[in-house]
Amino acid sequence: MTIWTSLDPADVTIEPGARTSARLRVRNTGDTVEEYRLSLVGKPSGWSRVEPDVLRLYPGSEGTAEITFAPPRSADVEAGPHAYGVRVDPRENAGARDVVEGRLTVTPFAETRAELLPPALVGRFRGRARIAVDNLGNTPLTASLVARDEANRLTFDVRPNAVRIAPGRAAFGELVVRPQAVRWTGAEESHRFTVAVRRAGDDTDLDLEATYDQRPVFGNWLVVVGGLLVTAAIAFAVLWFGFSPKVVSAAKEIQATGAPRPAAQGDGDELPEAPPSSGPGGPTAGGKPPGDAPPPVDGGPPPAGGDGGADDGDGSGGGATGGGSGGGAAPTGPGPGTGDGGNQQPPPPPASTRTLPPWVQGDPKDLVVEYAQERLAAMNTGNPCKLMGSWSRGVIDRATRDAIACYQRAVRQDAVENGKNSGEILDNDEEGTLGRATLTSLWVQGITPDEVKPGSSGMENTQVMAAFWWAYNRSFSDDDLAKARTRAQHGIDNLRTGKVTATRNGTSVQDHIRQYQTAVGLQASGTVDWATLRKMLGGSVM
Repeated sequence: MTIWTSLDPADVTIEPGARTSARLRVRNTGDTVEEYRLSLVGKPSGWSRVEPDVLRLYPGSEGTAEITFAPPRSADVEAGPHAYGVRVDPRENAGARDVVEGRLTVTPFAETRAELLPPALVGRFRGRARIAVDNLGNTPLTASLVARDEANRLTFDVRPNAVRIAPGRAAFGELVVRPQAVRWTGAEESHRFTVAVRRAGDDTDLDLEATYDQRPVFGNWLVVVGGLLVTAAIAFAVLWFGFSPKVVSAAKEIQATGAPRPAAQGDGDELPEAPPSSGPGGPTAGGKPPGDAPPPVDGGPPPAGGDGGADDGDGSGGGATGGGSGGGAAPTGPGPGTGDGGNQQPPPPPASTRTLPPWVQGDPKDLVVEYAQERLAAMNTGNPCKLMGSWSRGVIDRATRDAIACYQRAVRQDAVENGKNSGEILDNDEEGTLGRATLTSLWVQGITPDEVKPGSSGMENTQVMAAFWWAYNRSFSDDDLAKARTRAQHGIDNLRTGKVTATRNGTSVQDHIRQYQTAVGLQASGTVDWATLRKMLGGSVM
């Protein structure tokens, strides 16, 4: 034997994702110069290396090589001890080769990923989804699946309720959600629930948030059609039984008694016209009764109580003369030569029924309200302002109003106590109503200046643009509301399914930022800094 070897330490313990090393000593005990080639054998060789891999030693001299171990944090690296060896091959004396053996112990680690497919369920009597659980650790996983809802208005059937998964593998569970009460009519109702994935021996849950939208059995259109059919049936029955002619023949009675037949009334000529009224104050032929308001003249204002033209959202009327202010003028008498009212104008068109901010209880369903609900419902668990339980999608019901009011008070309190925002939210919006200031604050929640730098592109820029839009937009035409609802749909999609609608922070975005900064007294830099975010978070509007 012309070689002496030593491995220090021979037993090494390492955590996946970390790095450690051992030292190999080689001594030439022969009487000639020798070159030794070093190589690793065994399972750890795939993520280990030896440096240098060649040692050239003179007789009696000793060399050192370092063995580095770097197992990845992957399910492919099994936990437990792994034997390995370092093969030493002399070039001149091949028969003296040696293998130095060692042991590497890999510690276990746990990593679990779960997903609910789909995360938003829709149905009238039930909803179905699949629970996917991935074991990304290097040890077998046993996990239990439990579903619950905070309002206790749903029942769940999870099969199986526990799964065992090998490292690097996945398992699936089936979930059926049923409402405890069937909703026959009315608006769609949204229920939030949670699926908890708990690893055996670990008290920490992996919570999957989801929603079940319960639709009524009979939709609004069906109720309307059914009501119309019932009304038509009742009207037909009343007409049939109340106005059907009754034919009674008296021929037999007349023949039996010999009574004379009734004489014909009149000779068939038309009746003469009634003489005109000669009393004072009586109406003339074709005229209107006394006391009626005179009809408006051509081009005159509409009667009192009219709307003076549809309001386009900026406070100016749309009357033909261009001088209206959104309200109607008092009626005037007929002008000269108007006769008996032949120039009477048609009644004014009905007022616009579109919903304008702020939104309050009793307003119809709107996507803007639904975005605010999703944003409040997505707040962290434990937040007192989180929208929980059951609420009507797109409508400010009691639960939504209370959550909005709580959020507004929290923003004001954070401004007064901590100085983290401008705190002007309740100066612009009444408590519990969804106005421009509250929407500006909700859209900008959670954004930092680093996420919306010039040139960046992402969902955060889309949120900032929506916040600026509510801050500087004072008029609300139909086109304005359509844009607001489009942005609201982008926000809803992002909160529900993680879908990203990216906006690039370019020249146009920076111009809007400068416009807002100038209006609220900040330096017009065109960049979203903390001062700008604090203004918007506090509800400041232009």
